[in-house]
Amino acid sequence: MGFLDNSSVTVDAILTKRGREILAAGGDLNITKFALSDEEIDYTLYDVTHPNGTDSYGAVIENMSLLEATPNRTTFRSHLVDSSQAGSKLNIDSTNYTDLDQGTDVSISPKTVGQPEEEYIFTIENTNVTQFAGQGGVKTFVGKAVNLKAQSINTKAATTVTIQGKESGLVQTVTLGVKADATSTKDPLQKQEVVRKANDEIVTYGGR
Repeated sequence: MGFLDNSSVTVDAILTKRGREILAAGGDLNITKFALSDEEIDYTLYDVTHPNGTDSYGAVIENMSLLEATPNRTTFRSHLVDSSQAGSKLNIDSTNYTDLDQGTDVSISPKTVGQPEEEYIFTIENTNVTQFAGQGGVKTFVGKAVNLKAQSINTKAATTVTIQGKESGLVQTVTLGVKADATSTKDPLQKQEVVRKANDEIVTYGGR
């Protein structure tokens, strides 16, 4: 963590770990989401009794050092919302599973600390590498916990599962690496199957 020069208006945007991986591999980077943070600001320093008048009410805040952006948000760090959410965290047992054998089950049971019990949105980046157990190739699942099953693939590969609290908005990312299966004909980079729910809602999208 470092500090930015706050002598002028600054927007510090950085790529997440996954974004850097895509860029390094020469892939197309299509940014669809971003997050803002004001964690370095203490709004209690806004002084409406300042003797120099209204122009000086926020003088202390305006002169505070700005923090550099961080690539992965795992704790709630905004003061612009209900203060009861400040300090909340999304905890999971592990964020990295490597060298999984075909058919290996991985259970993920998130816990939001500092908030009421909630459900989570689980999203698999590549369903060729792992899938929700008993759910076929659906890409997104909503619930309090999930079981993932490593798939049979002919080349060692990894994918990510993004976990987001439905109420808190907190996010964690889990990486799952699966070993190559010499008997498999499935390329983990091949187009993913489009899967539909009973109500015809598309939940897995083809292509990478």
